[in-house]
Amino acid sequence: MQYDEKEAIRLTQELVRIESTNVGTFEGEVSRFIYNWLKNNTKAEITRDEFEPGRFNVLATIKGKVAHPNFLCLAHMDTVPIGEGWTKDPFGAEIEGNKMYGRGACDMKAGVAIAMLVFRDIENYCRKENVIPNMDFTFVATGDEEDVMKGADRLVELKIANKDTLVLDTEPTNGEIMMGHKGKTWFEITTKGKPAHGSMPSTGIDAIIAMSEVILEIRNRIDAFEPDAVMGKPSVCFGTINGGNNTNIVAESCTITIDMRLSPPLTTEGSYKLIEDAIAAGTARVPGATGTYKVIAKRPYVLINEKSVLLKNLQESCFAVTGRKPAPSVTTAYTDSGVVDGSTGCGNGMSYGVNGGNFHQADEYVDCDTILQAHDVVFDLAKRLLL
Repeated sequence: MQYDEKEAIRLTQELVRIESTNVGTFEGEVSRFIYNWLKNNTKAEITRDEFEPGRFNVLATIKGKVAHPNFLCLAHMDTVPIGEGWTKDPFGAEIEGNKMYGRGACDMKAGVAIAMLVFRDIENYCRKENVIPNMDFTFVATGDEEDVMKGADRLVELKIANKDTLVLDTEPTNGEIMMGHKGKTWFEITTKGKPAHGSMPSTGIDAIIAMSEVILEIRNRIDAFEPDAVMGKPSVCFGTINGGNNTNIVAESCTITIDMRLSPPLTTEGSYKLIEDAIAAGTARVPGATGTYKVIAKRPYVLINEKSVLLKNLQESCFAVTGRKPAPSVTTAYTDSGVVDGSTGCGNGMSYGVNGGNFHQADEYVDCDTILQAHDVVFDLAKRLLL
């Protein structure tokens, strides 16, 4: 197949070639590209909304017969940093076989392209045929998904998303429907001790030893949970650690950051209690040491809603295009649709999209055939809901 003859492939390539790393260049250039593309290809209401100084979501809306319920299609513009070890140009968008390589090719410039094209085609049809959609349809190219998701939070703040919203993000799911989300809480934990000369460690209080005890306490508490039948066990990742001032000085302080993923029965509030207890138990084994924590980010877990109107329609669209009807499943990650669902309780948040590989790694790629297939599924879904 000549993939470069397909509009969805070409648009994905254009987006991949624009760096939007987070942390890095962020979304500025790609948000301007998307804004101008929508302005040039539709007559819809297009805005850039600032969610933090100098950073914007791009919103495009077609007014329907009712404002709520509304259909919200989300795709994030930012990518993780480039990293090392690439054998391909991370912004080349080169195609070999059926794979397109580049940072964000799969996560998720392909999904952005799909959502842009579906919005354009629905808007063009409605305008030319003088059709009013059944409900408002808004496409949002969001920012900050790869960090604390300020772009998606902004949609809830503006009440674009509420308890009646049907929200789909076009994240890479390999043609599956991801609906449930494990929760997450990110913590920064600090232990404090007392410095002393390295040749006389008993005269000090070692904050690093205290932190090692706290880490073991956290791991043991997480490991003690039985797996939930749907979401599995909670998990914890110890992401960063920093402590001490010099090799020959007993460490006065130590700080770690952790990513805790939540599943029933461990709630957000329960994760706080777990950390408090782990700090108390761990520091108690190093007399004189103390520990504190602060929450960096938090999201509740989102359960699968088998009665979801959006789920039923998305399954029918999958069947119409692919011949199969995927059952909803749980993602261990957290996406923009999860933010909306978790914040509003709409029960109609899910992800559907392409296949690829090496997410967040060198030589990330997207399967070009699945770009075309996912586009057709999302377009079919939009028609079912809106026309």
